[in-house]
Amino acid sequence: MDLSYESSNKARGAFRTSVPGLAIRIKGYPDPFSVKDFSVNGLAFTSGKDVFEVGTPLEVDLLLGSKEILLGITLEIVRDIGKGLMGCIFIGLDKYQEARLDKLVLEIQKRMILLRKKKGAS
Repeated sequence: MDLSYESSNKARGAFRTSVPGLAIRIKGYPDPFSVKDFSVNGLAFTSGKDVFEVGTPLEVDLLLGSKEILLGITLEIVRDIGKGLMGCIFIGLDKYQEARLDKLVLEIQKRMILLRKKKGAS
C-alpha cells in the first residue's frame, strides 16, 4: 500500500494522507470519485467532468476498493482547488462516524511507521 504524508500544507490542521483505492460515492452519481487525500477533518476528491459549487453539501459513502468503510456521511465543499480537485470538510458527524475516521487515520499512521522502520533497516 503506497501512502504519502503532506506536512507542508496544514490547511486542514490534521494529519493528511493518501491511500490508493480510497473513493467516495456521492448520492445521485452512479460512479465513485477518487479521493486524493483525507484527514479526520475532510478530504479532497477529483470531480472529473462533474461540476460542484463551493458551499454544496454532499451525502457520501467512503469506500476502499469495493469495501464500504463509512456510509451516510456529509461533506461540504469548501474549496475548488483547480484541475477538477475539490476540497471538502466533514459536517455533522456523529460519535460513531468520528471514531471510525479516527481509527482509519490511526491505522494508516501505524502502517507508515512500520514502512519507515523497514526502510531504515534495509
